[in-house]
Amino acid sequence: MTRTILVTGGAGYIGSRLIRDLAVDPTFNDCLIRIYDNLQRETYRSLLDLPAQGRYQFVEGDILDGTGLSLAMRDVWAVVHMAAIVHTPLAFGPSGWIEQVNHWGSATVGRVAAEAGVAHLIYTSSAAVYGPVDAVAGSPASSPRPFDEGTVCRPLGPYAESKLRGERELQALQAAGRLRVTILRLGSVFGWAPAVRFDAVANRLAYLAGVCRPLTVYGAGEQRRSLLHVADASHAIRFALAHSEQVAGETYNVVGENARVLDVVAALRALQPATQVRFTEQDVLTHLSLAVSGSRLNGLGWYPQVSLEAGLAELLDHLRGFVPFGGEPWHEEDT
Repeated sequence: MTRTILVTGGAGYIGSRLIRDLAVDPTFNDCLIRIYDNLQRETYRSLLDLPAQGRYQFVEGDILDGTGLSLAMRDVWAVVHMAAIVHTPLAFGPSGWIEQVNHWGSATVGRVAAEAGVAHLIYTSSAAVYGPVDAVAGSPASSPRPFDEGTVCRPLGPYAESKLRGERELQALQAAGRLRVTILRLGSVFGWAPAVRFDAVANRLAYLAGVCRPLTVYGAGEQRRSLLHVADASHAIRFALAHSEQVAGETYNVVGENARVLDVVAALRALQPATQVRFTEQDVLTHLSLAVSGSRLNGLGWYPQVSLEAGLAELLDHLRGFVPFGGEPWHEEDT
């Protein structure tokens, strides 16, 4: 019997990796992978050169369209809900649209999944829902105490707030017995994927290093981020699908490591020693730290597999061939 997995946002950053990994994972070799995406970011490349052993369907649609979702949910075994307006954790954007998509769009996905009798829904939320650790007494930016799943959430900004409201909509369906839901609070995703994004800190700094531009560090660089390689994000989602009975109804942090911005810089400079670094005090929100503990999911047997250094090296390998433009070669004392 064929199982159908519906992946909302399947043409996005993580989705572009997940739909490939599902196809080559023996656990899911009986599965039809149905991709639901509005292609707002024009990530058509996500749909190119998919693994030959995969079986795919593509539905172009929006998660705010209940009718389109109802059609896409036909005969679906599990839903991986990733479609969202994505911003870096401490960024502020068009709050109305973020709220509409991330909150009410998630509510629509959950409602339609419940009506369709979907066995399991996995929601990729964000570790940003906790808010910065600096706001908690005894947690300085230099050595923040990571948040676990029992920590009270104090999201900062429309993106984090909307992701938490999306969680609560789905948890309400779970509490009512209408849908089995697993929430994965992902760290800041980095690394190479067909639809890679360069706005979050690790990828942004890797891009700057790759094209031979100085790395801009806000503040002293001691602030931390919970980093997660895109391959590990895909692995965690597949782990949750494969252990549905064990993880349904639960919330898990998914993180590779809590690293300082300076750690990212050091890793990049080890790979490309000529990389220049500049410090600035602008954009004070980025001085705050975000750090979460992934020990709960580790206790079930899931562990990250890609280190910060390995993930950055792979990304830089896709940015090969660039040389500095203009001016005199910089020197160490210029930083």
